[in-house]
Amino acid sequence: MGILRTAFFIVLLTASYQDIKKMEIKDGCHAAIVLLAAAAMLLDRNTGTASRLLGALCVSAPMLALSLLIPGAFGGGDIKLMAAAGLFLGWKSTVISAVLAVFAAGAYGLYIRMIKKAGRGQCFPFGPFLCAGMAAAVLWGKELWEFWLKL
Repeated sequence: MGILRTAFFIVLLTASYQDIKKMEIKDGCHAAIVLLAAAAMLLDRNTGTASRLLGALCVSAPMLALSLLIPGAFGGGDIKLMAAAGLFLGWKSTVISAVLAVFAAGAYGLYIRMIKKAGRGQCFPFGPFLCAGMAAAVLWGKELWEFWLKL
């Protein structure tokens, strides 16, 4: 599993870089994660297929719905990134990564609004926050989930 995690981190870095530079995540990143998820399904028996399929939908479907209700809320690349990553991570780690991403992006949004005096509606790439949340979920997902349950 170590090689799959390393490859996953490389794809996350690539997706983050793309989103920062052009506010776009190329489909190659999503496809690479889906391939890694397929390999993980064969090699990692700790996360079941049902958890992976639920992971693909549990965050990406609400993101899609929100984007349909509020145009521009999320980019298509962000939604596809969460769907692909959900297949790799499983539902618990996907939820953890999304929660961490929302809090981190919210803190950054406050920072640019208050410190940098950005205007209301200022856009910034959300992909790097999603990727950071996913990386944290891979590294500490089990511990974060247990901590969350104790709250």
